Amino acid sequence: MFNRTVLTLGKAEMKMVMNIGSIPTVGRTVKGTDYAYAPGGRGGLAAVTFASHSVGSVFCARLGNDENGETLINYYDRCRVDTRYMTRDNDEPTGFSVTINEANGTTRSIVFPGANDNFGRNEVEGAFLCYPDALYLQFDLPDREIVAATRMAQRWRVPVFIDAGPRKFELPLEKLENVEIFSPNEEEVFNYTGILPRTPENSLNACMSLATKIQAKYIVLKLGEKGCFIYDGSYYDVVPSYDTTFIDGSGAGDVFTASMTADYLRHGDIKAACRYANLAAAVMVSREGTYDVIPTHEDVKRFADRLGVTLN
Repeated sequence: MFNRTVLTLGKAEMKMVMNIGSIPTVGRTVKGTDYAYAPGGRGGLAAVTFASHSVGSVFCARLGNDENGETLINYYDRCRVDTRYMTRDNDEPTGFSVTINEANGTTRSIVFPGANDNFGRNEVEGAFLCYPDALYLQFDLPDREIVAATRMAQRWRVPVFIDAGPRKFELPLEKLENVEIFSPNEEEVFNYTGILPRTPENSLNACMSLATKIQAKYIVLKLGEKGCFIYDGSYYDVVPSYDTTFIDGSGAGDVFTASMTADYLRHGDIKAACRYANLAAAVMVSREGTYDVIPTHEDVKRFADRLGVTLN
C-alpha cells in the first residue's frame, strides 16, 4: 500500500527511435539498421519512476484522442501509474517525437508537440482532486501553467519538487511557490547563473545566485559523475556518485530527481535521498534504454547492498 502520492504534471508522447549508419544527403536514400516505438516525454518517465520506487504515482498530461494516446494510457496503467486525470484532445494528436541515432554517435531529434501544447488550467485544477502529498514538475509545460500549479500547491499545502529543465528564459522563477527542492543539471545551472559548477566553490556560488531567483528549501545540483551538490540557504554538502559501467545516459537525470523525491518523501532526509538518487542513476546509466530500464526500488537496494551502502 502506498503511503505517499506524487502528482506529476508533464508531457507525454509516443517516441520513434531510428538507428542508421548516417543521415542521407539531399536526394539520396540510405538503409536503416532498425527502428522501434516506445513511450516518450519526461513527465511520463518521472511518473513511471515514482511507481517503480513504491510511491503512489498520478500522472496528468494531455493526449490526443487517437491510437497513440490509447497505447500510452495502457502502458502507464501496466506500470501502476494512475491515469484517471489524463485528458484527451479531439483537435490535436498525441505528441510524437523521432530520435535518429547515427553509427558515429550523433543523435538528432524531431518533436511534434501535438496535444501537449493544449495543456492548460483545466488539467492543473482537475489533477489536484487526487489529493496529492507532493507535486512534481519539469519545465516543459507552458509558463503560466507551471506558475498556476505551484500556486495551487501552496493553496493545498503541497510541497513542490522541480526538475529544472529545460531552461526557460522567460519563466519568472520568483513566482514559483512552495518549492521544496529545485534541481537543475550542470548545463541548466550555467544557463540560469552563468556559473559552471565544476568545483565546490563554483557550485556554492551558483546556488547562492539561484537562491536570489527562486525560494526553495533545498537546491540540488545534478553534477553527473561528480554526484550532486546540496544547498539549504546556509550550508552545503557534496554527495559523491557511485562507480558503475557507463552504457547509456538517457534519462539518468530524470530518474535521479524522481528517485530523490520518492526517497525524500519517505523520511525527509535530503542527504540520504541524494545518496539513494545517486544509486538509482548509477543503475540507470549501466543499462541501455530509457523507459524499459528504469531501476526499481529493489534494483537500488541490491546495488546498495553490493556496495555496502546503508539505505534509510
